Amino acid sequence: MTRFGHFKKTCPLRWAGFFVLFVLITGLIACDGVNRQGGVGGRILPNVTGGAGEVLVVMDNFNWENASGELLKDILMEEYPGLPQSEPLFDVIHVTAASFDNVYKYHRSIVLITVSSGQEGEIRFRENVWAKPQILVQITAPTATDLRQLIRDNEARIRSFLVVYDRNRLIKSYQDSKDMGLQKEIADHHQIRLAVPRGYNLDFSKEDYTSVSIETPDMSQVIQIYDYPASGPEDLSTTRLIEMRNAFTKKYVEGPRDDSYMTVSRLYEPIAYELNNNNMDVVEIRGLWELENGFMGGPFVSHSVYDASRNRIVTVDGYVYYPNQKKRTKIRQLEAIIYSMEII
Repeated sequence: MTRFGHFKKTCPLRWAGFFVLFVLITGLIACDGVNRQGGVGGRILPNVTGGAGEVLVVMDNFNWENASGELLKDILMEEYPGLPQSEPLFDVIHVTAASFDNVYKYHRSIVLITVSSGQEGEIRFRENVWAKPQILVQITAPTATDLRQLIRDNEARIRSFLVVYDRNRLIKSYQDSKDMGLQKEIADHHQIRLAVPRGYNLDFSKEDYTSVSIETPDMSQVIQIYDYPASGPEDLSTTRLIEMRNAFTKKYVEGPRDDSYMTVSRLYEPIAYELNNNNMDVVEIRGLWELENGFMGGPFVSHSVYDASRNRIVTVDGYVYYPNQKKRTKIRQLEAIIYSMEII
């Protein structure tokens, strides 16, 4: 048994909601004709600015402070699911068109809104307009009333576009910097590909369970992979998946006391989603973990797949220990690794 640095290690290290809409409508979002490698006309573009999880909204003050702006804030700042403290989907920065200069035009994620008589009501989803890898939601409307309706009608598409492309940029970064040794270890034991970037360390690896982690004195990010025989896709029920997660973490994730181990928290009901990722039917579970007979806890997210060719369930699960700190960014980083899973 082993565990990340804040837990006792007992053997040598080798160690329903809108997220459904994100996946269901991803394939429906098409970006218009901007070169994916460069900008308009194929010109070379600078790198993006702005922090991960930020969205820049360019909008006049009147509409920002009234119904359309409030609706847009509700979309972008909806509570992130499965975290112990309330955190928004995005950190939102607002500027007016007069302030939208070259510095702001390089931002990674932009919602650009224009309200002017004679404009046709339209929403466009674009990539790499002024920088790369940049995404732009461009909304035009003739009146404030039309703008509000256009945003309301496209709420799920706006949110999905920003979330999915933000995640995909991180996946691409991890694919480019993946640790080939860890990838081979995971592939050999679990027959999956996973984009684990350099910086993660192998904690523990057996035929049915592998754990890799980043450890600092006050934080742990852990990816655990496990698989087990299945009777069929019916074993992807939420109850069964939680039962098996608890079984594996009881066996392999021990707390500082001999009788303490990780379990899914009973105080917060996990959220389960059915989605399709990399041409696989996936059950995603988000929730909180805690220590049985202990005082530690944090969020987790997992993807479980029925591998029909091997008649098994394989799960990639990421969890965070980061007490008294915001955890959205850490969970998003784990999500990028989890969403990269491919069965081989």
